[in-house]
Amino acid sequence: MIYRLAILLRNAFLYLMLAGSAQADIVWHWQDDFSGQEKERLKTWITRTVAAVETLVAPYPFDVHIHFYRMPGRGEPVPWANTRRGRVQGVNFHVDPSYSLQSFLDDWTAPHELSHLLIPSVGDRYSWFAEGFASYMQYQVMMELGVLSRKQVADKYQRHITQAYENYRLHRLPFDRAAAELRRRRAYSTLYWGGAVYFLQADFQLRQQNSSLTELLVDYVACCRTQPNGLAELVEKLDGLSGSDIFSSQLRVMQKQHGFPLFSVILPPS
Repeated sequence: MIYRLAILLRNAFLYLMLAGSAQADIVWHWQDDFSGQEKERLKTWITRTVAAVETLVAPYPFDVHIHFYRMPGRGEPVPWANTRRGRVQGVNFHVDPSYSLQSFLDDWTAPHELSHLLIPSVGDRYSWFAEGFASYMQYQVMMELGVLSRKQVADKYQRHITQAYENYRLHRLPFDRAAAELRRRRAYSTLYWGGAVYFLQADFQLRQQNSSLTELLVDYVACCRTQPNGLAELVEKLDGLSGSDIFSSQLRVMQKQHGFPLFSVILPPS
């Protein structure tokens, strides 16, 4: 409880510091026609999710541009979404606005896509890293939103990663090299959750040092998020901020160890 209070106070201080300089805001773009009621529901969903990300980590140091498109009849509130990178940062959401606010809050898509924006784009070559980060963070954000408990989050990590482990067939390749083939095969769940092991392992090691991934991200967003970084520069900064080699050593595991990356707390050794 004391640790959590300290993090909240630290994040509140950072919020005040960044808010005074960056003047970040949510910018709404309605690419299709939505009723006034639909717009309010969708804005509430995204505003709450952005607030959860910023409470968990830190305020975005830039405006976040949200684009809405109608996509009804697909059997889910958010059939598809993707980030917008470049001069502006944001997310395209293709939504079925007939769903309730709670249905949108219970969906993982916004926590996933908005988490992407906490780090710079590292390119398609390292999509396993970017998608692993967002996959790990999505349930942390949903826990902050209050729609998942800590136990539910742990259960979801275990189920997704166990499935990815069981579906992995490229055992002669390190995961970093296998990622391109997983993309070609459209084995996206295996790609995403194999990448998430990197961040589970990093967070586990940080917690052994009385820190955490989200605490480290507070410092990263404050100092470095607006700088254009590739993967090597991003990993170097995370190592430097953590005073460790956790991120570079875990990257070497992903690049050199054959087979699916194992996380001992969740997966048994092969």
